[in-house]
Amino acid sequence: MCCPMKKELKLQRAELARPPAADAVKWLSAPVTGQVLTVLFGLLFLFQCMILPLVGKAALQGSGSPGAGPAATVWKNQLFFLAMLLLTLGAGAAAFYSKWLRRQADGSPFPKVTAGLLALTLLLLLSFATGLLGI
Repeated sequence: MCCPMKKELKLQRAELARPPAADAVKWLSAPVTGQVLTVLFGLLFLFQCMILPLVGKAALQGSGSPGAGPAATVWKNQLFFLAMLLLTLGAGAAAFYSKWLRRQADGSPFPKVTAGLLALTLLLLLSFATGLLGI
């Protein structure tokens, strides 16, 4: 009867010796985690597209009406847009990484839609950084 207790003790020691990073990778590669992160990424991208006029041509050069000029809060709009863009990019990277881990674990298909949306977000960041949104 002493042998089962030794096995239990060894299992407990093995669980304690396991690095916490292994638990994080296991949690991150779960199918539900990837789906939740992908839906969050999609919603953030939709919101990003909705606030795009804040830094567009009308905000930077005026609406074209007589006497209309640039918005008084252009720098605040740009700061908010950049913060939301970085948040969207972070959520997209986390969603892609989660799905990539799942793909390595169980051979699920490549996340084409998530990768495409991530590429669009990177393109949006590049165009914002170079000033192409204000043209």
